Amino acid sequence: MTGDRLARRRQNTRWLSNGFDGGYANADAAHNLTVPERFERTDLASYAADRLEGNPTGPTLLTGVRQTHAKGARRGPIEVVATAGVSNPAVLPIRERSERELAAAPDAEFEPGTVNVFVGSARALTDGGLAGLLATAVEAKTATLLELADCTGTTSDAIVVGCATEGEPAVFAGSATEIGNAARVCVRDAIRAALESRYDGEPPAPESAPYG
Repeated sequence: MTGDRLARRRQNTRWLSNGFDGGYANADAAHNLTVPERFERTDLASYAADRLEGNPTGPTLLTGVRQTHAKGARRGPIEVVATAGVSNPAVLPIRERSERELAAAPDAEFEPGTVNVFVGSARALTDGGLAGLLATAVEAKTATLLELADCTGTTSDAIVVGCATEGEPAVFAGSATEIGNAARVCVRDAIRAALESRYDGEPPAPESAPYG
C-alpha cells in the first residue's frame, strides 16, 4: 500500500465488482486508487491501466481519499478493507426541496467523496453466492452510514467482493450464514474505522457536507 494505491492480492480469486469495470472476473488482485484533486477524466479504464502498469490487473475502484486512511477488519473467513469519504452524501428526502431552498444551497464545485469497500472470502462461493455477498456488504454499508453519518452512502460508492476458487463453493452469503454475518461485522468495523481516520472521529452531517 502507498498513499495513492492499495492492492488486495490473492492468487486465483473470483471477483464481482459494481465499479466502472464491474462484473465477474478471475484475477490475482483488486485495486483501490486515489485520484488527484480536480480529477476530470472520463476514460476510467485507460486511466486505471496507466496507473497499474506493471502490476497484476483486476477490479479497480477510484476515490479521492488517501489510502493511508484505509482500514480493515477480519472475522472468520472474511476480511474487509474500506476507505470512506462522505463529502457528497446520497440522501433521499421524503419531500422535494423548494426553489427557495435550492437557491440558498451553496454553489460549490462538485468534488465527490466515495466509500469503497473490498470484501474477501477465504471460502469459495458460487457466482450467485458472490452476488449475495455483494448484497450483504451493501446492506451493512448502508446501515453503518445511516448510524454514523446520517446518510445511506455517497453518490459514487462502489464495492468489490472476492472469494477463493478452491473447495466446495457456498451457495448463500446472507446475514444468516457464517460468511454473511462475518461480512456484516467486518464492513461495519472497517467503515467506522475509516471514517474516524478520515475525519478525526466525526464525519460531516449531510446538511453541512460540502456537496450534499
